[in-house]
Amino acid sequence: MASISGLLSQTSSYESFVTQLVQIESQKKFRMQFEKLDRTEEKKALGSVSSAITSLENIIEELETPTNKSFQPFSTSSTDDSVVTVNSATGIDDPSTFNITVDRLASKDTALSQVKTGSDTDLAAFGDGSIDVTIGDTTETITVATTKDDGSGGTVDMTNEEIFTSFTDQIESLFGEQAKASVFQVNDTDVQFSVQSLTTGFDNRIQLSNATGVMSEISSNVTHLTPEAELDASFTVDGITFERSENTIDDAISGLSFTLKKATGQQEQMSVERDIESAVSNVEDFVSAFNDLNSNIRKKTFINPDTGNKGPLQGMRSIRNLSLNLRQTAMLEFSGAASGEVSRLSDMGITFDNDGTMKIEDKDLLEEILADRPEEVEAFFETADSPIAQMKARAVSYTESEGILSALEDGVEQKLDRLDKSIEREEKYLADYEAKQREIFNQLDLLLEQGQAQFDQVANFIS
Repeated sequence: MASISGLLSQTSSYESFVTQLVQIESQKKFRMQFEKLDRTEEKKALGSVSSAITSLENIIEELETPTNKSFQPFSTSSTDDSVVTVNSATGIDDPSTFNITVDRLASKDTALSQVKTGSDTDLAAFGDGSIDVTIGDTTETITVATTKDDGSGGTVDMTNEEIFTSFTDQIESLFGEQAKASVFQVNDTDVQFSVQSLTTGFDNRIQLSNATGVMSEISSNVTHLTPEAELDASFTVDGITFERSENTIDDAISGLSFTLKKATGQQEQMSVERDIESAVSNVEDFVSAFNDLNSNIRKKTFINPDTGNKGPLQGMRSIRNLSLNLRQTAMLEFSGAASGEVSRLSDMGITFDNDGTMKIEDKDLLEEILADRPEEVEAFFETADSPIAQMKARAVSYTESEGILSALEDGVEQKLDRLDKSIEREEKYLADYEAKQREIFNQLDLLLEQGQAQFDQVANFIS
């Protein structure tokens, strides 16, 4: 015979009922979680737009800085890079050429000792000694002993190699990065030391003075690889002879830095020419930064009327309007331009498509303007009240510390914070609700068990 509890259990256990009831009761929580996802997307989208705005600001700042010479950059060249290379021409204002003859490179002074038999002790006969060593603007006194402990309370003469090593070790220790010193085994029996200044030029030469004892003997036989008078570089530019302690030269020609590579005694030429290609590239960077921002905003604020799909920032009018406002500002006339000068972006070949995309429609015109009238382009980008300056000011109003984006981001953060707290409260409520439903069904289970027992008693009585 079927039981009451058996009949109920054929439909569902009470656990599934509890789960379904909690699911139904959780709809409010689910709605808040979906809203949190939307707000999180808003926050991410605002960060993306902020980055794009900042990129546009940075490009404009680079272009409007006069010292960058963004619209009058120069390219440099040398007729023979193995002889001389041009490093930069940031201080040159006009195309220029310079004839240069490299007669001598700056070199590092190297002092060499006499070759001595390493195991001999003839140097020790001159007795302990000292010497003043000057390299650059540093002078140190070095003292060298000629005897050592023999291990039994007496002394023994040091070998020539040991005396050389004592001297070079002190050079290394005292002069650090100014010099290097080593003792070389030139063959099976002989040794020789080398001391080299690590900086080129006469002023950084190695000077030995006030020698006594063994150091007087050693220093009197020291030779230099390069005569002192030939340690500085010597070169001629446009008939004027220069000497410098280094091979990288930045004080011979105002605004020009170059490096001497090889002394040939033959005339070469360094050239500084306008780099129209780089100037065009700088304008293209501006166009690209604007388009990146325009595209970013369009993707974040779109709405599809057919499907209802929309971007995460579609509801933020200030973001939707930024791209349009920047475009309208860019199209303004520059009031500071004289008649016939560049007063609009279109005057240099830059226009807009219907979707707000900026484009260089006439590159030939842009190249011509940059080649013949670059100062007009500079004025258009650099003058404080120009359309470009106004674009930057509008962009900055969004990204500054208490600007529009900051306010929008604060609003989103506040919503997220409220949602987190609401979700937390709802989860606590649902946990209590689930426990309460489980208690109700547990009581129902108990009633069913009691009913079953009574049912069984009746059935047994009848039978």
